[in-house]
Amino acid sequence: MMKDTFITKQLDIFCKIITHILAVKSPHTAKHIHRVPILSNMLAKAFNKKHKNFFSADDLYKIDIAAKLHDTGKITTPDYLLDKSTKLECLYNRIHEIRCRFEILRRDAEIAYLKKIIDNPKNTEIAQQEFKDYVKKLKQDFSFIAQCNTGETKLSSSDIKQIKRISRYKFKRHFNRLLGLSWVEKNTLTQEQIKKYQHQNFEYILQDASEDTAEKISTSEIYNLDILKGTLNPLERQIVEQHVIETANILNLLKLPKNYQEIITYAAEHHERLNGEGYPLGLKEDKLSIASRIIMIADIFEALTSRDRPYKSPKKISETLHILQTMKNKGQIDADIYHLFLKEKIYMNYAQKYLSPEQIDEISISDYL
Repeated sequence: MMKDTFITKQLDIFCKIITHILAVKSPHTAKHIHRVPILSNMLAKAFNKKHKNFFSADDLYKIDIAAKLHDTGKITTPDYLLDKSTKLECLYNRIHEIRCRFEILRRDAEIAYLKKIIDNPKNTEIAQQEFKDYVKKLKQDFSFIAQCNTGETKLSSSDIKQIKRISRYKFKRHFNRLLGLSWVEKNTLTQEQIKKYQHQNFEYILQDASEDTAEKISTSEIYNLDILKGTLNPLERQIVEQHVIETANILNLLKLPKNYQEIITYAAEHHERLNGEGYPLGLKEDKLSIASRIIMIADIFEALTSRDRPYKSPKKISETLHILQTMKNKGQIDADIYHLFLKEKIYMNYAQKYLSPEQIDEISISDYL
């Protein structure tokens, strides 16, 4: 037997510690690392039944612990990235700032319209129509920016052009933008930039890194709105994806005996894909164990159906299986394990316990095989 009572007890305690830390840090991550082992165990047992005890009791234990610890590295991920619900969110959702800038544009237009009426009462009707058309356009443009901010829909090239067009709106600035900066922000500015900010008397509706070098590029509003899908920009995604490497780093600090080392391997491979498109190592099918492939599918299904992710709405069973089927067709996940997931109705057994009734829609398994 592989099991050593002392080591298994310590591993169980460590799992509880990690779960507690993540529960305090991010409630949805805590639920995730509670539910992925449940799905992984269901899949592993079904695989065992089909393949005549392919896994030993020790193997099943290692899969369970690896699934519980697979997101350990997220304790190093910044909180605001774990819970980034919109593209413009940094420590707060900056859509509110942008809405205020649109309000300024509308107010400026109304003032200009009223001045026209005062100066030339005969042109009231024309001025009124121009004002109405402009306000209508502003509302349409703000609605578009607000929709882009959610990250629910993939942007097209024409959407990106639209963002660039809207970003060129500008309004008059009357207050010194250099006031209230920290010494760190001030030290990033050159004398030329300080001079520019002192004399430039307008602001663009969307801030860009090239126009606001006191901010890092990752906080640029245009840079973030240009995210094609989801809410993380490329720099943020790199930071979040680092959690897999940190999972391995942290678990390696445990100095587990040789016969427990597979726990670290399984835990660190849940974002790999069989066709080599995963991360962090881009491993392919021949390098990925059955255990890792099981945790991989469990991780994806739980994440897609989760009801408490702030950056996405929970998907129904049909939507989730469609995504998994697409991944299977691309060679990203194991087809046999995916089919087992369907045929043994593991998805439904899990759903009846952990999903809301509106997520459980009727499907025909044959559509997904």
